[in-house]
Parts: sequence; structure tokens; C-alpha cells
Amino acid sequence: MRCTLILPAILFLLVHTVSCREDDRSSFGEPCAPGVCGDGLTCYSGYCEEKCVDDSDCQTIEDWKHECHAGRCQIVCNAQYACPQTLDTPLECIIQWCAAVKSD
Repeated sequence: MRCTLILPAILFLLVHTVSCREDDRSSFGEPCAPGVCGDGLTCYSGYCEEKCVDDSDCQTIEDWKHECHAGRCQIVCNAQYACPQTLDTPLECIIQWCAAVKSD
């Protein structure tokens, strides 16, 4: 009788642990730390960004250039050195690329 209760309990804990790790992974545009982004994403400059081979792999962000550089999509600052504020992470322009605003 004990064996029949222990096995389902162990399986439940295993499934719950794996599903929690999946749920804790950040999506595109969300703040991140290295290694916590979802599939096909990488933590770039404080937010989850898409991995890519060319520009067509980068999703469109209305009115902004979103280009593939060094295997990951990057948002290009506009002429006023501004960045989109439509993602879940506030962004600022660092030289020519948008990066997450660093909190003190």
C-alpha cells in the first residue's frame, strides 16, 4: 500500500518542479538574468531578446529597427537616441543599441 502512494507523490513533485522552472523563464522583452529566458531567447543587456541568423528572425517593433547582430536581435536607437518603451523592460540608448535601464 505504501509503494502505491509513494510513486504518485514522487511523480507529482517531479512534474511540478519541471513545470515551475518552465513558468519562471522570461519572455521576449521581459527583464532577465543570464540563463532565465525562454526557448529561442537570450538575456541581452538586461532583457530577453531573440536569437537570430538574419534580420527576418527578429520580430517587428513598430517604428523601430530590430536587427540581427552577433546571433541575437538588437533594437537600434532612433535619431534622438531614444528607445521603445512598449516592452516589459524600460530601455535606454547605449551608444547605438537599446539596453535595459539599470536600477541603482
